[in-house]
Amino acid sequence: MSDSAQPAASRLRILRHWLDRSARVWMERVRGGEYTLFLIVAAVIGVLGGLGAYAFEAAIHLVQLGSWNALEPAVTVLRETAPWKLALLPAIGGLVVGLITTFLVSEARGHGVPEVMKAVALHSGFIRGRVAIAKTLTSAITIGTGGSAGREGPIIQIGAAIGSKVGRILGVSPRRLRTLVGCGAAAGIAATFNAPIAGALFAVEVILGEFGATQFGPIVISSVLGTVVARGLRGNQPVFTAPAAALASPWELLPYIGLGVLCGLVSLAYIHLNHATGRLFQKGRVMPVWLRPALGGLLVGLMALALPHVMGDGHWLVNDAFAGKYTLKLLLLLVGAKILATCLTLGSGGSGGVFSPALAIGALLGASVGTLVAPWLGDAYGGLAAYALVGMAGLLAGSMLAPLTAILMAFEITSNYEIILPVMLVAILSTVLVSRLTGHLSIYTLPLSRSGIALFSGRSPDLLRRRHVHEFIRPVAETLTADLPARVLMDRMAAAEALQFYVTNVAGYLQGTITFADARRLLLSPPGLLDVLRADDLMRRDIPWVTPADTLSAALAKFATIRLHEIPVVRADDDPELLGVLSYSDVLTTYQEEILKSDAVGALTGGLAQLSRDPVTIAPGFQLAEWEPPAAYHGQTLAQARLPDTLGIRVLIIKRLQADGTLAALLPDARSVMTERDTLVLLGSSEAIGHVMGL
Repeated sequence: MSDSAQPAASRLRILRHWLDRSARVWMERVRGGEYTLFLIVAAVIGVLGGLGAYAFEAAIHLVQLGSWNALEPAVTVLRETAPWKLALLPAIGGLVVGLITTFLVSEARGHGVPEVMKAVALHSGFIRGRVAIAKTLTSAITIGTGGSAGREGPIIQIGAAIGSKVGRILGVSPRRLRTLVGCGAAAGIAATFNAPIAGALFAVEVILGEFGATQFGPIVISSVLGTVVARGLRGNQPVFTAPAAALASPWELLPYIGLGVLCGLVSLAYIHLNHATGRLFQKGRVMPVWLRPALGGLLVGLMALALPHVMGDGHWLVNDAFAGKYTLKLLLLLVGAKILATCLTLGSGGSGGVFSPALAIGALLGASVGTLVAPWLGDAYGGLAAYALVGMAGLLAGSMLAPLTAILMAFEITSNYEIILPVMLVAILSTVLVSRLTGHLSIYTLPLSRSGIALFSGRSPDLLRRRHVHEFIRPVAETLTADLPARVLMDRMAAAEALQFYVTNVAGYLQGTITFADARRLLLSPPGLLDVLRADDLMRRDIPWVTPADTLSAALAKFATIRLHEIPVVRADDDPELLGVLSYSDVLTTYQEEILKSDAVGALTGGLAQLSRDPVTIAPGFQLAEWEPPAAYHGQTLAQARLPDTLGIRVLIIKRLQADGTLAALLPDARSVMTERDTLVLLGSSEAIGHVMGL
């Protein structure tokens, strides 16, 4: 090496060392919880999410040009297409997608959002980086070749994968990784629909299911920057062209109430048919998995021979509904046809979203109602576009149980704020109806729930209902008679190791319970009182009991009413013969074992459950909670932390974020050391859990 090259190489090494050191320090500060730096990370994800959304749309346009020689081909273009091409192109696209999702990246199958929700709930936001590339490819092929699917689901998954990858590179905590996944999802959907507020609310309302200022701030930043990037690349234009729409008269709210009910019912059909179609294709074992999307595409192509309107994401269907281009008969026909085509495309294994089709179905349904009531309303009629817009919001809210997102989305994507009352009314009616009839399951959560993946919302799976008290009965250390003098009682309790004594009659029937704390109060009483009082004067008659046939779930609920470490077991409620005792410690240990043996281990090792990071109730008075130890606890063992254990808080699992971004589930003991990458799953009384969560 020449003399002149040596200083240059030395400077390069120094620069590389400085950059490496600066990056390490910056990443440590992000991991350490500096909120300002975390907002910068959210901004970066917003930009990347906006770029990803634009790249995905460009990929769709590229496939459309190759397939139809047109961008977003409308009915006029499709009707001029050769019938064989109209029928076979979706099948060919389905074949390519089936090969990719079967042999390369299975996560690219389906409509994307459930996969993101599953990653948030079960894996604390861990999504493989290659999912973004695979989802871009498979969804662009599905939509571009004529499959009936939306682009927002894939974009949400693409953005979420970007957020997850960035978070794992920086080594953030599981809670912050989930937030970054939400940031990516918000940026993607905001960029797609030019709707930053609705994008942020969608991430909070659907993906994360929780609202917190520390989470909402980064998500809003990502959503806004994703929108800014998209506007810079394609201009600030509304996604849909909606004529002026307004509420013409208060009397017009009556047909809107009917529209709200219809949106709820059609949302139910959309939800259940989507799930049933997927189950039907899964049961078709004669046909290979990789070939099923081709069959779904072929069926959609055959439908398109009669109704080419069903192809694609349905954006131009919305604009046509606004413009009043369809008759009432065709509108109703298209509502059913678009639902069926979307379910065939996605149920067979195609790749795409259900969001855009829901907008199209809702607009068509709203236009149907508007067409029907127009002759009856006269001057009180607000226009067809108003009903199409309101129907769009109603079906979106009902199918996804996301009323806030639907309300704001309707305004942002049309730039029309003149019809707020009907939009709110219909969105809420549709949501309430679907929620009541499905048990709070949406088009996103129903397939996850039916496959055994519980995304809880304030409740935990009842893992103890399968175990019964008779499996855990311990013998009673000692029983007492009701006439036993208090002085003798004190002597016997002093010599015994038990903390509770049970008073029975000659037949062995339980009459009451005396705890060590009850007897200890006698030490402060006058000496002569010990010779007067008997056991039946001291015993408590309000202690609940359990029977051998009771479940541990029922027993845990009874522990919540007392502050004892064991409760008596009697033969039956109407036969209080004392058989033994049930220990609270045994119940907690069994709960931990059941978690490890059941599907709930996924939920608890990835995140307690859906959509709420608040403590979840497993029985009255008892809760599960995820607790990220504050910095003051890092480096301490569980024994040193001395968590409240009046009723025994139990650390069920330690979830530790590994260097490669995966989560390890560790079984804790007193020597387990807490780190900044840990999340502890706690079980205990509501009071004790509340105390710990406030630390």
